Amino acid sequence: MTTSQTTDAKQETQQDTRGKIIETVDLTKSFGGHTAVGNVSLTIYDKELKSIIGPNGAGKTTFFNLLSGQMKPTSGQIFFKGKEIQKLPPHKRTKLGIGRSFQITNVFPTLTVLENVRLAVQAKYNINYSMFRHFKHFKHLEEEAFEALSTVKLEGKAGQLASNLAHGEKRKLEIAILLALDTQLLLLDEPTAGMSIDEVPQIIEVIEGIRDQRDRTIILIEHKIDLVKHLSDSIAVLFHGKKLADGSPQDIMNNEQVQSAYLGGLYDAED
Repeated sequence: MTTSQTTDAKQETQQDTRGKIIETVDLTKSFGGHTAVGNVSLTIYDKELKSIIGPNGAGKTTFFNLLSGQMKPTSGQIFFKGKEIQKLPPHKRTKLGIGRSFQITNVFPTLTVLENVRLAVQAKYNINYSMFRHFKHFKHLEEEAFEALSTVKLEGKAGQLASNLAHGEKRKLEIAILLALDTQLLLLDEPTAGMSIDEVPQIIEVIEGIRDQRDRTIILIEHKIDLVKHLSDSIAVLFHGKKLADGSPQDIMNNEQVQSAYLGGLYDAED
């Protein structure tokens, strides 16, 4: 057995030990005569960070929309922890533990940073505030909200209005809201989109910290290849709606089909 085969076998053993958290089987989404996602079968293992890459129009966002329930598949299946979920609406998938961030930030701008996250904690516990009880009576909600803000390094901004945050800080707040919902599977759609050069390292640090805790699974769509190589346990490549390759970062960077179709041969696994 070659060194590469030994490494692959070790990876598969580790993944099998963790178990599958989400799996697609022949997942397909067609719009008229155009197939945006075609027969994609993909397995994501528990507690891993899986990146999905591909050129514009490869089907990445459509694939995310299918996982989160924003779209229903034309055919195929989605299993979350062994349960078939492709017919479930987004809010029921959220209750199961699937959370999605979007390319455009999605927060309540007129509420404070803390209030945004506290509402997520409240939703998790199905607590409706009474008009006769001050929110301070629900101290545990605030404590959990602060914990989520601490994870994304926003605790110092708790009292600020969300509208006053910089773009990168809003992305971190969105992630904090997902954490507060006790999301087990984080779907992060281009988290660095629209960020300044100074903001990118901050969001990378946040994602890195969540990954290193190894108590959640992350699926990441991202165009910055160096970032993907640095963060990912494994990478899947979509091309014209189909799965072109799936493997370790090194395997993907060395894959001639990937280099030809997407990377253009410009990236070296040793970089």
